[in-house]
Amino acid sequence: MTEPDTELLDAIRRDHHAGERLPGSLAKRHGVDRQTVMEALTTVLPITLDIQADEEELAEVRQCLETLLEEDRAKEPEQRRAVFELYRELTLRTSRCPVSYRWVWQYITHDRAQHAGAPQAGPAPYEHTWAGAAGLDKAEFVTGLIIDAVRDLAGLAIEGAMPAADGAELGLVTLGAARSRIDQALSELALTGLISGLTPARMSTFTRIPEDDLVQRIEDYHRLMTT
Repeated sequence: MTEPDTELLDAIRRDHHAGERLPGSLAKRHGVDRQTVMEALTTVLPITLDIQADEEELAEVRQCLETLLEEDRAKEPEQRRAVFELYRELTLRTSRCPVSYRWVWQYITHDRAQHAGAPQAGPAPYEHTWAGAAGLDKAEFVTGLIIDAVRDLAGLAIEGAMPAADGAELGLVTLGAARSRIDQALSELALTGLISGLTPARMSTFTRIPEDDLVQRIEDYHRLMTT
């Protein structure tokens, strides 16, 4: 069986958010089966927080970052700049910084890990904060997921005159969509917790998800978002 086209799934989601709630109606409109509609409405979408940049712009950013990091490596460990300070300097030195803080944070973190053989001080205090560990737009992204989930749950106000089978189907699809958003938000938060030093056992206590299941969920989610 061939995979549904991405544009088709996007179109189904747009019609759903525009007010066409019944899976059967969506399936008929787009000439697909109900399973495809369910896939479109409950799929976990990759994170796309960075502004698109052409290769010339990215080359300028990378060159500037390399210069900044080289400057830092020449300093005493306690004088090296936090990631946010480097990001702010980058925005001043480049004509237009076409990438998000999250992209820069990942680049700098990877570079510093590559040079970990040299004596270095521990992370600056800022890097222990939520924004330092997660990226400045993580909170906004997770909030958006929860808002979408609440919007889906609000769709459970089903018309009383609707046939029972249609009402049950709509309710199941709505709950499935909301659950997928909440699961994605949980995975985002758990991944940040793992990076920040929270143990799987402690996060298992918070979420009431068995530790092995939670670790597997984080690994699967991370693989989905980075490949």
